[in-house]
Amino acid sequence: MSRTPDLREIPDIPPEIQQAALNGDLVLFVGAGVSMLVGLPSWSGLAWSVLNDLREKGYINYSELEQLKPLDPKKQLSIAELIAEENGFPLELARHLTAEEGDKGIYKFLNEIGCACVTTNYDELLSPRFYQTSDGSTTAAPVTRVPRKNDFHAGHLNTPGTVVHLHGSVSQPETMVVTTKHYLAHYDDEMVQHFLNELFEKKTVLFIGYSLDEGEILEHILRRGGVKNTKVKKRFALQAFFLSQGPLFRKLHDYYQKSFGVQLIGFIRDHNDFSQLEIIAKTWAEQIEVRPPALTEDLEYMDEVLD
Repeated sequence: MSRTPDLREIPDIPPEIQQAALNGDLVLFVGAGVSMLVGLPSWSGLAWSVLNDLREKGYINYSELEQLKPLDPKKQLSIAELIAEENGFPLELARHLTAEEGDKGIYKFLNEIGCACVTTNYDELLSPRFYQTSDGSTTAAPVTRVPRKNDFHAGHLNTPGTVVHLHGSVSQPETMVVTTKHYLAHYDDEMVQHFLNELFEKKTVLFIGYSLDEGEILEHILRRGGVKNTKVKKRFALQAFFLSQGPLFRKLHDYYQKSFGVQLIGFIRDHNDFSQLEIIAKTWAEQIEVRPPALTEDLEYMDEVLD
């Protein structure tokens, strides 16, 4: 068994990530922990805001609100949707997910990396910038968003500037995976499972913004993607720990490695809390060079799509 790395404030970039970027094979997989750093709500925060909307409209009272408090966010949102439908009230989740346009905080540095991204976030702050030079001029590739599951295929990830919204996008509310029913149906869909399987099989993936509280989401995605342990280091996850949580980090490092072939990269949150992630993103963005994949790989993906 390989030695568990030490917890550090700014971990070194694994060489496999740097090489994958040069090969055009790096994909960032971004979770709610990133959006929370710029003021957007967590999944539980979103659910609580929606329930408060229903209370303000008089569809539930404070007693009912308190009784719903212990439930997990998926159940809260599922119940909120049922109450809203019964009363003909639109939930309007999008109004709780607004943020300033343009680069902000950690997104500035993630966007500078420029590789294709997958996200479970509804917001559209991810706008990876990949610069192509031709005829002596440098232009950024346009951002392409893929929020509909029928459009999910790994070939999109060969195009820098692509963002696959795994749970849908705020600009297209009908695509948003919100309730438990939607969530289960979404991950049982063959298109979604095939996309995840191709992603984890063919790309090097860096999970960022998935805290210990979101471990269930991360594990569900990995299982639905048919992830198995492998000796090739292709899956990595940045996760925050207090320095005193060293024993927990080591146990989780072994767990994710043995169960999913995921290399857990722990960083210390004692001084800057989760904002330390922004400092890491800034440092890593300066050291990662992204190039497009080889033409032969594009042709392979095209053949698969046509088949």
